[in-house]
Amino acid sequence: MTTPAPRPTLERDHAALDAAITRALQGDGRASISELAAVVGASRDLVSQRLRVLLERDGLRIVAALDPGVAGHHVLVHTMIAVDGRAAPVAQQIAERPDSVFVSMTSGALPLVVESRHASIEALHASLDDVRRIPSVRRLRVSTYAEVLKGFFVSNRRETVSLDALDRELIASLQRDGRASYRALGDAVHLAPSSARARVHRLIDAGVIRISALQSGGPSRTRFAIGIGITAVGEAGAIADYLLASPAIDFAARAHGVFDFIATVSGAASAPLLAVIEELRAIEQVSALESWTHYDVIKEDYARTVGRMLAG
Repeated sequence: MTTPAPRPTLERDHAALDAAITRALQGDGRASISELAAVVGASRDLVSQRLRVLLERDGLRIVAALDPGVAGHHVLVHTMIAVDGRAAPVAQQIAERPDSVFVSMTSGALPLVVESRHASIEALHASLDDVRRIPSVRRLRVSTYAEVLKGFFVSNRRETVSLDALDRELIASLQRDGRASYRALGDAVHLAPSSARARVHRLIDAGVIRISALQSGGPSRTRFAIGIGITAVGEAGAIADYLLASPAIDFAARAHGVFDFIATVSGAASAPLLAVIEELRAIEQVSALESWTHYDVIKEDYARTVGRMLAG
């Protein structure tokens, strides 16, 4: 009698490895196979195999995006939306808006969460008025990001760099494929691979672009994501320090409006995420904490939104 292979254990091992590879690519989308293997503690052959599965089967995208400030997006906003009836049609309608870079269907009384980027306060007000005109929209809760503390597509530093036509062509190519070889990038813009490499490194080092991984859709076997809104009391430095230090937190921002801080925590299981929420609740300066689960990400399009703007 043949003993069946321990498939569930293998699937769990692959899920954990896929999650580790994805997180490493979110930190550096152009990390080599050898660098990824060293980070996740697996062989080069296995990492290469799992990366192909992530890209070809699971819809992982590795893309470049301009820093919002460089792209002319000076007002970054987080909006929670209450609707009458089904939320999906409203989510699809908002996802069609070019200023919406993230649209998610979530748990709670406000089933839609939207992140949008605008050139000015006037443009923001016009956009919010358009959303309010959608017949089934009943209420908006708006917070403006005062400072992005952590984010895969927001640079930690930014230098003043003049972008010429070749830089823009390179960025457009990297928005399509953030892991394109320097030879392919050079061929696309008629540069030697070494020159293409130097330009890409200059753009990254100056904070003009970030190259990172985007996962398709919402929760999966390698992804569980929760949004967190924090109200602070007193000096809020301890909250910011925790958000910056926690490896489970993908995105964090200081905000004005409904919340003082907004963050996203993600992982391969719910228990570690709950532990992060409990640790935040234990911080003395946290007055109140609200959380929502991301069920289905309708749009996560930081790169291509900027790409249309570049092309224009």
